[in-house]
Amino acid sequence: MFRRLILSAVFVGILSGVIFSAAQHFTITPILLASEVFEQDEPGEAHQHHHGDMAMAAVEATPEWAPSDGIERSSYSAGANILAAIGFSSIFLVIMSQLVLRQKVELNVKVGVLSGLLAYAVFFVIPSLGLPPEIPGSSADLLKNRQSWWLMAVVAGAFAALVIIFAPLKYKALGLVSVAVPFIIGAPHYDGPMFNHPDPQAVASLEALHQQFVVATGLSNLIFWLVLGLAATLLLKVWVYRQPATKLAND
Repeated sequence: MFRRLILSAVFVGILSGVIFSAAQHFTITPILLASEVFEQDEPGEAHQHHHGDMAMAAVEATPEWAPSDGIERSSYSAGANILAAIGFSSIFLVIMSQLVLRQKVELNVKVGVLSGLLAYAVFFVIPSLGLPPEIPGSSADLLKNRQSWWLMAVVAGAFAALVIIFAPLKYKALGLVSVAVPFIIGAPHYDGPMFNHPDPQAVASLEALHQQFVVATGLSNLIFWLVLGLAATLLLKVWVYRQPATKLAND
């Protein structure tokens, strides 16, 4: 069973990662490329200031390596997406298998959709309420501060989901308290305007791109988690636990 779980995680990760990469290529990447045009036009010191690190105002003369636009960039992005998806799939399958063994859930299409939506809320929606997706050229606090808050929001959301779904009624309020804690503490934000480009027209374009980027990332992540939830549930039922596939939609 362990071997089947691992192979299932790899298959689900590849499938969901490829689908997410395709959605990213047609929706997110064009917005990123359009916003990077404005970022490349900015002086180096201003770029460092935009990312909230005043100690890094002096930019090194040697540029950092980055994949070239086109197939190379898309390939690296797809590879990273697939590896991340395999990791998420492994966590998802382990949790779902434990819930099945404890007879907490039944494997069917409804559970696959709902679990995908729940993971979408935990890993994307809740963190995005405090730290919306950012395009190149936008102002942001230090990366380590944003990473710490994102992790706290995800842990709080996951704990809240478990409490609300499985805990007795008298403890369910703890789930709401858990979700509120990261927002009470407050997400780290750069103290200043989102875009500091000297051209007002460029700022207007970046603001429009940012709105498009938030929508595009939201839809792409929704597709990713729905595919992951459904595929993982299907494989867990018909291959890991060897239950008849014909009963998947009707159980």
